[in-house]
Amino acid sequence: MAYTKENFEEWIILIDFKMEYFTDTFAKENNLKLDYSIGSLDEVEKWILTNYSEIKDLTNDAEKLDYLTVYIGETFRKHIGGEWFIDLKNKKNAYYSMPVLTSPDYIGELYKAPMTYATACINRKRGDYISTILKNCMENMNHKKSDL
Repeated sequence: MAYTKENFEEWIILIDFKMEYFTDTFAKENNLKLDYSIGSLDEVEKWILTNYSEIKDLTNDAEKLDYLTVYIGETFRKHIGGEWFIDLKNKKNAYYSMPVLTSPDYIGELYKAPMTYATACINRKRGDYISTILKNCMENMNHKKSDL
């Protein structure tokens, strides 16, 4: 989805409602424990790998990709902080018009891009690709590795 400033602001407002559905109804329907822990990212990734064999399958399922993006991002935020941001000015930015997390505290990559983590894990077929990114971010930032 191509975002505008207005619909990105609406997207931010809807995060709590989306996560209420995703961590409750969706989680129960899919037998997942979605508690924003590092381990829950592995559950989400295994669900993605079970349900999508190719990246285009997930990108064509815009609603699920949106829920996954928000859940992954909110889990990262709980562990390393950051704020949702969207760059609508620099078309050369690899994450142009994509919701990302950013913080002055981030080391290395300025942006954390949960949507790309959700899609990239499909080709990697690891089961812990997303959680490894978070653990590496925490290590780089000298955060204590803790599971909520």
